[in-house]
Amino acid sequence: MLLAVNKPSTVHAADVDVKNNTNEAQSQKQPEQVVTKDQAQKDVNKAQSERDNAKSQADEAQKNVDKANQDVTSAQKQVEEATKANNSAKEIQKEATPEHINEVKANIVQQEQEVANKAKAQEAAQKEANKQSSNLADAQKDQLAEQVNNANNAVSEATNEVNDKQSSLSQARQQADAAKAELDAAQSTVNGLQTKVDSINVITMPKNYFLYNKYGMPDRVNTAVVDAAYNANSYKDDQEAKKEAVAHNKDGVTQLTDAQQKELTLWVAGILNDVRQQVGLKPNLVVTPASLAHTNYIATHSTVPTFDHDINAIDAADKLIPDLSMSSESIGTPWYAENMNDVKRGVYYHMLSMIFGDADANWGHAFQLTGDETSMLANTPGNPNPEYFGVSFRKDKGFIQFDSYTKWAVDPKEQKFEIPNYDGLKASLKDAKHELAVKQTSYGEATNTVNNAEKAYNVAATKLAQARQKQSSAKNAYEVANANVTKLNNDLANLQSSLKSAQEKLNKLTESKSDKDFDLWKASDFYEATKKDLDGAKSDAANMQKEFDKVKADYDQAFAKLSQAKADAKQAQDKLNSLKSNLSALQNAEENVAETAQALTDATAELDQAKKSADDLTAKLVEVKATLAEKETALTTAKFVLAKIEKEEAAKEAVKKAQEEAKKVAEEKAEHTNFYKAGNDKLIDSKGQVMPSDYTVKENKVYNAKGEFVGVVSSKVESRVVAHAIAKVEAKESTTLNSNAFSSYASKHAKDHTVKASSVLPTTGSRDTNLAGLIGLALASVGSLLGLATSKKKDLR
Repeated sequence: MLLAVNKPSTVHAADVDVKNNTNEAQSQKQPEQVVTKDQAQKDVNKAQSERDNAKSQADEAQKNVDKANQDVTSAQKQVEEATKANNSAKEIQKEATPEHINEVKANIVQQEQEVANKAKAQEAAQKEANKQSSNLADAQKDQLAEQVNNANNAVSEATNEVNDKQSSLSQARQQADAAKAELDAAQSTVNGLQTKVDSINVITMPKNYFLYNKYGMPDRVNTAVVDAAYNANSYKDDQEAKKEAVAHNKDGVTQLTDAQQKELTLWVAGILNDVRQQVGLKPNLVVTPASLAHTNYIATHSTVPTFDHDINAIDAADKLIPDLSMSSESIGTPWYAENMNDVKRGVYYHMLSMIFGDADANWGHAFQLTGDETSMLANTPGNPNPEYFGVSFRKDKGFIQFDSYTKWAVDPKEQKFEIPNYDGLKASLKDAKHELAVKQTSYGEATNTVNNAEKAYNVAATKLAQARQKQSSAKNAYEVANANVTKLNNDLANLQSSLKSAQEKLNKLTESKSDKDFDLWKASDFYEATKKDLDGAKSDAANMQKEFDKVKADYDQAFAKLSQAKADAKQAQDKLNSLKSNLSALQNAEENVAETAQALTDATAELDQAKKSADDLTAKLVEVKATLAEKETALTTAKFVLAKIEKEEAAKEAVKKAQEEAKKVAEEKAEHTNFYKAGNDKLIDSKGQVMPSDYTVKENKVYNAKGEFVGVVSSKVESRVVAHAIAKVEAKESTTLNSNAFSSYASKHAKDHTVKASSVLPTTGSRDTNLAGLIGLALASVGSLLGLATSKKKDLR
């Protein structure tokens, strides 16, 4: 086998058994030679052409043989018929005596008299039948006139019914249209309320979120359930909120209006109050103008450059609240937003992270948001002090702030904004669905009424159409019957003339007539009598039908007699024709014998010639089929050689295609495999692993040590694992900072305005602003949901 890249595939002629199509003996083995695909294809084409020519010749030879066999069969049949005709002529020759010939002539004269008699009887029967046809036509005409009148009445009644059903149908359709409009309005209401309910966001808490101390009080978070709970919750888009745009400063930081801050705070408070109820605490978050001003003051006066609480701003805001006992704050990273839906989404996922992923901050954020700091168990008598709550965005950095405080004394006159619980909305949706069901039922009933009305109208319309059809048919039948009466009267007159002519012919054949020959004319007065009876019957419908039946019976009887007369006349004529034919055969018996004998001789000669032609063509067919078999063998051999070459080329093409597909798949996979730059020259994969130094980046594409394209560099980090890995690499390249610098949780006594080290989570270390800023930037870029929390208590005793 010879194979070469980018060259025609070849095979050895010795690989196949090629049959030599010549008449020479295959005595010597041919030397091995190389056959290209083009040569093999030419061989196939040539062999195919020769095989097709041989097949065409074989088909033509087969047709010739088939035709020759048919000619033999036909000639054989002609010989048999000629033999039969000759034998019959010989039998007739034996009977052709003068006595027998005279006897046949006498029979012919007698049969001609019989034919004439039968013809006369047929004419008489035809006259009677025509009379009865006229009688029947008159009766049918009167009956049809009555049917026309009935049909006219039926059309009138059906028209009135159609008009009535049309009116009912129009009224039913109007009612159905009105019901449909009410149904559409109810559906629209349900759709609107359903959209609002579907956009209600909640945080579903696991039943065992808190673990309790020996006193039955919650003192820590059950870390075994938080991951599953985090994954079980997700934000639902608010379509209306998408329409409410938010402003930004020159640095792209979200700037909420007072109305948007209030909307956001009430929305968050509703979610967190529900969270507190789920974990077995009493909902005690309240929103007041003062709580909104408190968080807004902190947002506008915070100046610390790092991702941290501004204690000075918190202290200043706390001093504005009379009788304050404790304040708390949790903050989250910036979240870019185009509209209020984006704002709510960011806040929602920050709350999820703080409630379910706050282990690094010792769950300080979780304790604030879930109410563990300020609320009480739901089964405890009394009510907890309100926790005044507010949410804002830091104006310069965009940090999300959850600020709250409690007071020693509650002012019952202080204005409180209503926090939505959505029970009213859900109730409205339930009522709307009930109303929708009612409207659906009403519409269904109206639709059924329309359907029934349409069916009734269609039935009436069908009846009207049928009545009009019967009316038209009755009129046409009446007109046809009237024309038939005229025609039958004309036919009767013509038949009387024919009878006279037939009588004259009969007089020439016989010299006397029997008395009963004239009975054919005795019924001449029947027509007038029957018509008279029919005219009298018109006054009474029942008598009319009775007389009609009688006329119909007479008509049937007359036509039965006519049919018998025709049959008798035909039988007599057939017998006469047979006698005449027999006479002719007897008179020409000698000539017929000679003619049939010669015909037999000619047919026998044709048969012999046909058999000889068939034998010659059959031999030719055998020869042509042998040639065809040789050509088909040559074609099969040529196709085998070509197929073998094509198979080898296909195999090479498959290998090449598979290599190209593998390369394409690898490149497609690499296009969706992200790597991330960290520090000065490090690469991080999606699992947070640092890549070896021999990985290179060219035009934002990553290549391994073998120079293979394995991924792309992405600036969009969406994994906390990757974010931590980046931060870890960059932290090693900068000033060392305590690993807990991402969050703090502080508790502060208002009395001395100092932060106790034991209350800060985690303990503070070096506050290198460059590193803090770097870490804050990394967190903002990946949308990290980490936060910082602080809590302080004022002791005013």
